[in-house]
Amino acid sequence: MNSQHTPLVSVIVPVYNVEQYLDECLNSICQQTYENLEIIVVEDCSTDNSLNTLIKYLEDSRVKLIQHEKNSGLSAARNTGIDAAKGDYIMFVDSDDLVHLSLIELCVKYAIVNDADLITYNFKAFEDGIKLSPQLDLSNVDNLKVLEQGENYFNQQHFAWLKFIRTSLVKSKRLYFPIGLYYEDWPFHWELGLVANKKFHIPAELLLYRQRKTSITGSSGKKLLDLFKVHSLVLNLLEQYKAVFLKEKFANKVKMSQWSVLTRIDKNLLVQALNEVKKIDKILKNKNYKYELNIRILIINFIVSSPSKLALKLVKLLRVILKR
Repeated sequence: MNSQHTPLVSVIVPVYNVEQYLDECLNSICQQTYENLEIIVVEDCSTDNSLNTLIKYLEDSRVKLIQHEKNSGLSAARNTGIDAAKGDYIMFVDSDDLVHLSLIELCVKYAIVNDADLITYNFKAFEDGIKLSPQLDLSNVDNLKVLEQGENYFNQQHFAWLKFIRTSLVKSKRLYFPIGLYYEDWPFHWELGLVANKKFHIPAELLLYRQRKTSITGSSGKKLLDLFKVHSLVLNLLEQYKAVFLKEKFANKVKMSQWSVLTRIDKNLLVQALNEVKKIDKILKNKNYKYELNIRILIINFIVSSPSKLALKLVKLLRVILKR
């Protein structure tokens, strides 16, 4: 790749209490086959040894450290990174994950060839404690068929760390993550898809996602209730952009999330969760949002349409059947 085709890429890495994972993550970024990077590490007031762990990486002139004055959360850290980014493209890497050593080179290549606003890719999950190399087998990389994404983009995972984005798009549309909420990737994912004109997907597992017991995706506590808040944010976005063509896709994801929440959430939060499901269902019905029917959705619909006391008994019975 010649100098005329080496745009600067901003890699945003939020850091909070990840001292045991930080070396693996930052090494996988610093050792990228594509070198024209600015690696923006946003340190969010860790209480462990994370700050001391990352200090040595400042010897690499591409690494820039930004320290928050107070712990502000993942969304705020990512937003700080967005504001600081000077690259032509921007991407996010969570500090307990690893990226394939050719990830950025591939993204730059296909972004330039296709004049893309957005490149997405797949990930490979692995259990915490297992050691993996970020140099995955990509022997057939030259034969990869990069896929142009239309509405199919909205079928993909919401995670911010699966996206390589034209920075001017992020900044001109003021795409930020909602502060104070978990599952903050949801509204970012949907609005990004709505404003990006040229979207392409690399069908290869280019990110290694570490599954930790403490991760938000595995939560059964109060964090799960934030899903209902982000559902409302996305619904408002669809209405704002008049994205009628996405109504069914969004409603399908909401209904499957309802199953996940009601079957996983702590028992003491069931009443609140049921009330939230009833609220969003009423809104979907009033706004004429249709969705596909499958056995899980039929079960949830039957439960939610029942009077509150009966609905609570039914969801408890469902959890017993599922051994939750």
